[in-house]
Amino acid sequence: MWVMRIKGKVADRLQPSMFSLPGRYKVANALMLKGAWLCCVLGGVVFGLPALLMMFLVSLWQREFRHDFPYGLVLGVTGLCLDTFWLHTGVLDYGAAAVALPLGFTLAPAWIVMLWLAVGLSIRHSLIFLVNRPLFGALLVGCGSPLSYLTGERFGAVVIPSMSGLMVLAAVWIVLFFAVFTWAKTRLTTD
Repeated sequence: MWVMRIKGKVADRLQPSMFSLPGRYKVANALMLKGAWLCCVLGGVVFGLPALLMMFLVSLWQREFRHDFPYGLVLGVTGLCLDTFWLHTGVLDYGAAAVALPLGFTLAPAWIVMLWLAVGLSIRHSLIFLVNRPLFGALLVGCGSPLSYLTGERFGAVVIPSMSGLMVLAAVWIVLFFAVFTWAKTRLTTD
């Protein structure tokens, strides 16, 4: 087969635990990612931080953290930069949740950065099927990103001044996640 498929390398390296059966940790990770999204969007840092800490602790417990860390770091920094950029260009408005710094500069809120970190902790686990197909994964994530922000708007977490800005956001996400999934696939096939 000309395409190298990456199997979830999680279950075969784990110590016996409640997550050690193939696929069980992927399902747990997917549920934690969805939970983190809800906690961050509905409760900001107050609810989002415990959800993200749970993901970090499970990654540590499963001895996956050193492998997950690069993805979390890259997506956390990228998310902070992108959402801050969207904030300053008027694509998104986080209102009072945005972090005001001296000299009038504003950063994206901490809860959105936590969501990016949660996605980073999921790349090698519940999102591995997208890593196997970087273009498909990028299109799926990119086209789904406006829906995620629109749902966040319905919950009052963000204001979207213009729908045309969401199309630009989606295009940037397609490029970004194609690069992330390709990077992850390359790293996982060389390990």
